[in-house]
Amino acid sequence: MAELVRRQHVDAYVGYHAFGLQESDDADLPVPFPDDFDFDVFLGAHPGRLDITSGGHTHTAAVGVEVWDGPPPEQDPAGWDERAETGLHVHQR
Repeated sequence: MAELVRRQHVDAYVGYHAFGLQESDDADLPVPFPDDFDFDVFLGAHPGRLDITSGGHTHTAAVGVEVWDGPPPEQDPAGWDERAETGLHVHQR
């Protein structure tokens, strides 16, 4: 069974219905945020970067990020308006 390695909560600034999570050194990215952002999907993935589309235009979103050492346990999606999953590989510093 997979174990939770780390959990972090951050406030993310949302501008024009979008925000992203990416490598801290964007020089390592082939496509830095917001290039190639797809507003037609809730969650978009690029190498070293995740794009998230929000229903609100400009606001601060509370974001929870979890790192697991394997596939996390299934969750009940009933309380969510939108749900998507993807993987993200980043360089350890």
